[in-house]
Amino acid sequence: MAALKLVVPTPAKDIGHAALIEDLVSLLKRLDESFDMASTHLCQSVTRIQTITSALTEVTGMFDGGVGVEAVNGLRMAAESLRNVRSLVQGRSHEIATMHEAARSLRASAGEVMRCLQVLDIYGMNVKITASGHPQFMEFADAMRGKLDQGDRELRGLDHMLGGLLESLREMGENDRLLDRECAKVFPQVPDALMREAGNLQQHQMRLGNLAKTIAGLALAIQTELHAAIQAMQIGDSVRQRLEHVLASLRTLETRRQDGSMASSAGAPLLRVLAALFEAAVSDYGRDRAELAASLSRLQSQCRNLQGLDDDQASEGDSDMLERIEASVAEAHLMLRQLDRANSEGMATLDLILQTVDEVTERAEAITRLRLDVQHMAINIGLSCRTAQSIGRPVMVIANEIRTYSERLDAIADAIQRTQTNLSAPCHRLQSQSHENGGASGELLARFLTTIGDCNERGRQAMAVVEAESDQLGSSLALAIDALEEAGMLEVPMRNLSSVLQGAGSDCQPVDGDKAVLLQTMLDDLARSYTMADERLIHNQALVPGLNGIAIAPDVTLAPDDDEDDGLF
Repeated sequence: MAALKLVVPTPAKDIGHAALIEDLVSLLKRLDESFDMASTHLCQSVTRIQTITSALTEVTGMFDGGVGVEAVNGLRMAAESLRNVRSLVQGRSHEIATMHEAARSLRASAGEVMRCLQVLDIYGMNVKITASGHPQFMEFADAMRGKLDQGDRELRGLDHMLGGLLESLREMGENDRLLDRECAKVFPQVPDALMREAGNLQQHQMRLGNLAKTIAGLALAIQTELHAAIQAMQIGDSVRQRLEHVLASLRTLETRRQDGSMASSAGAPLLRVLAALFEAAVSDYGRDRAELAASLSRLQSQCRNLQGLDDDQASEGDSDMLERIEASVAEAHLMLRQLDRANSEGMATLDLILQTVDEVTERAEAITRLRLDVQHMAINIGLSCRTAQSIGRPVMVIANEIRTYSERLDAIADAIQRTQTNLSAPCHRLQSQSHENGGASGELLARFLTTIGDCNERGRQAMAVVEAESDQLGSSLALAIDALEEAGMLEVPMRNLSSVLQGAGSDCQPVDGDKAVLLQTMLDDLARSYTMADERLIHNQALVPGLNGIAIAPDVTLAPDDDEDDGLF
């Protein structure tokens, strides 16, 4: 009889979880690469949108109360001043005529005083002759002659000054007449053209400023959405962190399998928890990544709107407008140059007039003093005549004539003081008009023109920056979306790994004894790595009988959309 052969079944090979660990490591690496790439491009987008908003801020600053507005106002001020040139010249001509008449009257009065002094000098000589060398009368006559000589020198100086003033007034009047003739050739078309171009420039700047504000508003919305998208990029960190918890626990389980302290089948309760954690992470990831992708798509659409807003309308005719303004300024240049020259010479003449008025005031006071001196001498001579019997009577006659001329000097001095008002009052009025019309300056207008050109150029450059950065922004967003799509392709291998884990943890029974102690230790180690309340809830829900759950705050409930649970840092 043949012997019976005992057949012993071959035990199933414990293959462990090395392949699963390897696949999970590879998946996490690809996940990091995709989200790192997406984050990099989103950060570049933030930089570009900041550049755009900075450029637009400069534009709106120039054309919203800045130097651009000042230049437009300057053009208008200059145009208004040019409009007033003829009335200014005509008004100044009237003032010049008044001052000219006053200067002639003053010169005539000075000449009359000089003639009085000549007569008084003769009377002084007559006193000496009539007094026949009488010492007392000789002293009076010599003293009076000294006073008269001093007065004569002062009056000759005043006459010279008045002569220069009359010549300056004549030249000033001639310049104004020339200016009025030139103005008549281009008035009012030149100032009107300048005013019209100032209005066109203001409208142009308003269009450019409004365009900049529109783009700035859109850029601000994009910037806000970008910051929200960058915050939402934390989903990559969140899922990576949750999957790393699973990976760390799998590695611990694999280590125990390899050292023989736990068979793979004994780890089924742990795998059940890991599978639940993995599945929840994958579900959250799929939902959050889809929302982020939709947000980036909206951003891309807004970026296209930003690229669609260019400065063609605002910059249309920039060069033509500047050429027209330059032409208007060139036509006004002759008026401005002659007005500047007339104003400059006028101010010099006004200074001379004021100096002359001061001199006239002093000379009028000197004439008054001279009149008093002469009058006192006449009185003293008259008193001396009483003691000089033989010569007293004829000298008294001369003294009376001297007294008469001293009174004439007094009347002339009063007339001079009245006339000087007709010289000083128009002078002060012209000074005030010169200050009020200071805007009509060729140099100032040229400066405004340069400012306008600079503003337009800076505006064009800023809008060019906006256009270029908008294109780059669109490219950066497209690359970020591509990277996020690559991250979305990882959902399939994620779900495959989740299925493998679920299968590995599906065959598990309640545990007790040493097996329960070992599993509890491993589960507690896993629980200490959790950073979110959802992980703790899922952990407890997936436990088999015989294992203890972890403590959870009483007010925490399972909330898949709770953003505040995503505290990752």
